[in-house]
Amino acid sequence: MNRKLFLELSEIKTTILDLAWFILAISYSYLSIGTFDFINGILGFVAVFFIHIIINFHNNYMDFRNSKSENYRNEISTIGVNRELLVIVKKWMYGLTIFPLLIGAFLIYRTNWWTLLIGIICVVIGLAYSAGPKPLNSTMFGSAVVAIAISILIPVVYVYLGTVSSGRLTSSVIVNAIIVCLPNMFAMFSAQLCNDTCDLEADKKNGRKTLVSKIGKTNALSLFKASWWLTFLLIPILVVLQVVPYITMIAVLLYPNIWDNYHPYLKEQVKKKTYPLVMKAVVKLVNTYVFLIAVGAIIKLVRTIL
Repeated sequence: MNRKLFLELSEIKTTILDLAWFILAISYSYLSIGTFDFINGILGFVAVFFIHIIINFHNNYMDFRNSKSENYRNEISTIGVNRELLVIVKKWMYGLTIFPLLIGAFLIYRTNWWTLLIGIICVVIGLAYSAGPKPLNSTMFGSAVVAIAISILIPVVYVYLGTVSSGRLTSSVIVNAIIVCLPNMFAMFSAQLCNDTCDLEADKKNGRKTLVSKIGKTNALSLFKASWWLTFLLIPILVVLQVVPYITMIAVLLYPNIWDNYHPYLKEQVKKKTYPLVMKAVVKLVNTYVFLIAVGAIIKLVRTIL
């Protein structure tokens, strides 16, 4: 397998959000309990990075194998377009698992058996997205589950790994971590809706009954807009509730710019034309939100030192 095909199958560009979630977890941990175990955190980040790549490999593999459309197989699927043998893709997929398995085993040794359970849950959700008799990407729950897993589960796992050894981890710390992730979750959910509306016809041909196919494109576009409104509405609410730093309010100023990015999609749902604009808006918002929380954590840390 050549480098170009590996990058396409692994969709390595999507892993940039893993770094954003990691920074968010560090910042939140310092804001809430004033500490973070960087050894556990970095090991967890590397494990999640490899799991993310493996799951992307798996999704591409299963989408090609389960596809009922010859056009999808030959003209759209990365595997079909590059004429790659499934056995080669499978070997790479299985070969990469050695890294998260070793790291996971070491993390369990450093923490406790809850880490094993959390790891199993994360992997099962990732694989269930495109595998099994009823893959999540073929059901109306796929978009919501993916948004929650990516933008809430992963950051909360980082928080857990970074604070579990401190003796200060409580249920309220975890609950507040989930609340902090909600704006990102709604942003990611809108991205999933965008993806599914762009792929609506292809999904129908492949027998996928996504949320968009259930509620229709018009309602999906309304839900998309509502999800973005909730994203920006939640930020000032979280600031008032003192769940995130006051400086996070600056993210609300992005709204006009975000609108410019996703407005073309509301007029035309084309995967290669308007979907990238929505993803650009999502990444812009997530990075800004995480950056401002990080700045708030740094300000608090400096004040504590002084």
